Amino acid sequence: MDALSDILDLLKFRGSLYFTTEFSAPWGIQVPKYQNVARFHLASGGDCWVNVEGANDPVLLSSGDMIIIPHGAAHTLSNAMDTPIISLDKALEIAGYTGEGHFIYGGDGSGYGHLVCGHFEFDPRFNHPLLSDLPPFILIKGSDAIEFSWFENAMRYMGYESSGALMGGQAIVKRLSEILLIHAVRAWAANSDNDSGVLQALGDKHIGKGLKKFHEAPGDVWTIELLAGQSGLSRSVFADRFRSMMGMTPMQYVTDWRMQKACQFLIESELSTDAIAETVGYQSLASFSKVFKKTVGTGPGQYRRQNQVQ
Repeated sequence: MDALSDILDLLKFRGSLYFTTEFSAPWGIQVPKYQNVARFHLASGGDCWVNVEGANDPVLLSSGDMIIIPHGAAHTLSNAMDTPIISLDKALEIAGYTGEGHFIYGGDGSGYGHLVCGHFEFDPRFNHPLLSDLPPFILIKGSDAIEFSWFENAMRYMGYESSGALMGGQAIVKRLSEILLIHAVRAWAANSDNDSGVLQALGDKHIGKGLKKFHEAPGDVWTIELLAGQSGLSRSVFADRFRSMMGMTPMQYVTDWRMQKACQFLIESELSTDAIAETVGYQSLASFSKVFKKTVGTGPGQYRRQNQVQ
């Protein structure tokens, strides 16, 4: 498994469709902030202004465009910038939306907005600097997606599946949205002007090699010298470049990732604490427990009890 896939697998993001819309002008809705989710809106017809809290400027979403709001920030959706805005809960109440069918709302104007709306949920028990690196929003224009014909077709297909009541349609939309999120994140990284961050490090021809090798075997013995060797760099150059790109030392990343994997094993497996300690690179249970408590805030045994599925 490559490093990015490994990280996304740990974060356990899952796509969820919450409605498709049939809005008629004038319409304006305030979507509240929500923790541990990345919101998405796919325009399947008409135009929509999106104003994301924390972003510099609003963006116009046209048919075939998709916007992802990685940090679940509050934002508004409207047919025009000067349209009055009401809360999502109030709009749902006015529309009498029960969770089934389309969310139909707005006035009697000619302007319309057909959106596929949903979110990606992340498991709050896991964390990775990848999440904090992401911008307030990622916009994928339908015109840009032509370069990747499958991506454009996937967005069109998601819009088609969400518009009907075909058997299994919602499951298809959820899976497609997860694929589109991964591609959108990769596309953003490729086109970003940033020369630092997790995705830039993963894509770096040197640092990326070292990260790939580490993620393949986090339980092996790892030192800065070994990581630098896998990256094809000297120790000092590797350490400086890693810190510059990742915002932490190589060994800090090694420790943090091992503790995240340990959390995963404690929650999802029946392995003993001793076995988990060895799996993530610690020969001594005492040293593992000390690092785990310092990093996570509680001992491994207590963490397992607190997070066991009832």
